[in-house]
Amino acid sequence: MSETHVEHGEFMMQERTATMSVVAGGSIAEAVGGIGAVVLAILGLVGVLPEDMAAVATLAVGVALLLEGIAIATRFSNLFSQTGRSLADATELGGGMGAEFLGGAAGGILGLLAILNIRPVTLMAIAVIVFGASLLLSSGTTYRVDSLTSKLGQTTLTAGQTLVALAASGIQMLVGIAGIALGILALVGISTMTLILVGLLCIGGSVLISGTALSGTIATSLQR
Repeated sequence: MSETHVEHGEFMMQERTATMSVVAGGSIAEAVGGIGAVVLAILGLVGVLPEDMAAVATLAVGVALLLEGIAIATRFSNLFSQTGRSLADATELGGGMGAEFLGGAAGGILGLLAILNIRPVTLMAIAVIVFGASLLLSSGTTYRVDSLTSKLGQTTLTAGQTLVALAASGIQMLVGIAGIALGILALVGISTMTLILVGLLCIGGSVLISGTALSGTIATSLQR
């Protein structure tokens, strides 16, 4: 009986580690995509092939959001069953992750079409709106996932980690609103390419911050 209990405990520990590792991988990919988008948007703003840089940055943001959504989705049931959270919590987080996943997929496709030179300016402006809406709808998920992974690692968020997670969520909300506004202005023809690049710069920065905050929390939990 005791051997069975030990084996079950070892299995649960392996499952916790696997879940945290998968979520951390998605967060790191999200942060890398954010860095790429920021660099490309800055290059575009200083005049280095702005349309091409914007198209690739759009694809980078879409892939970053998509990979993070996939990482959470693949371990979603484990994340909640192992932390004992309620169905209401699962529904709330699932909605945010779904918005991020769908926004990433849609924006990535629009970015790919822009790279193929299919109405690039219009599609990139729409992608900025899509990314903005996605960030706005999923703005609270960074803190919730931080809390869940911390509990999964049998640790508690420090005051600094809590502050970073809340700040990342707040920035994500503000950037989401800004992205929607910039995309709409770009669609109506007001400094179109500049506003697209600024929108992608802000969105890339937000993605970078949220990905870094989450991966940092998971790394700390794994080390403990």
